[in-house]
Amino acid sequence: MPSSLTFEEFSSESKSEELPRHLYEQAGGGWALCGQGIFSWSVFKFYNIRLLTPSGRFDPTQPYVLDLSYLRKLSAQQIVAITLQEIERLASPEAEQAANWRQTLESIVPDVSLGDRLFGWFKPDEGVYFFSAHRALGSILDPGFARAFSAIWLDPRTQRPALREALLGAEGAPA
Repeated sequence: MPSSLTFEEFSSESKSEELPRHLYEQAGGGWALCGQGIFSWSVFKFYNIRLLTPSGRFDPTQPYVLDLSYLRKLSAQQIVAITLQEIERLASPEAEQAANWRQTLESIVPDVSLGDRLFGWFKPDEGVYFFSAHRALGSILDPGFARAFSAIWLDPRTQRPALREALLGAEGAPA
């Protein structure tokens, strides 16, 4: 993945978007915005992303939600390939484990278009539950996967450190 990634804060209008009913029914209410940003590469903006936590502060031992609202069309194949590339860079899973995660992600992740939303509900001691704006998509019940997947955005070694800071609600994060 190219290293010339930039961060921008996205508009306050997106803050009003609530969790879909089917996710709310499973994860419950009371989610507070921890931080938000836009994932972009070069001049291309790919998605708005929000980090939601019960307290509005990130604690990797507690459940949290990542909410991605897509700004362009991407195939499931593109999403899975980039995801696994970053997981392999950050977490170095065994080849068999990476292959299993890839196979499961390929069965969960849909193609996306402008305006589509995907959610990951992270339960650190369990795994990740995936949702679209319309339905539950599936889960990977593996705490190692939850750590590796969230590292894409939240690990200090992320390729998007300014976006990480904004998601974590860091004081003085770039605007």
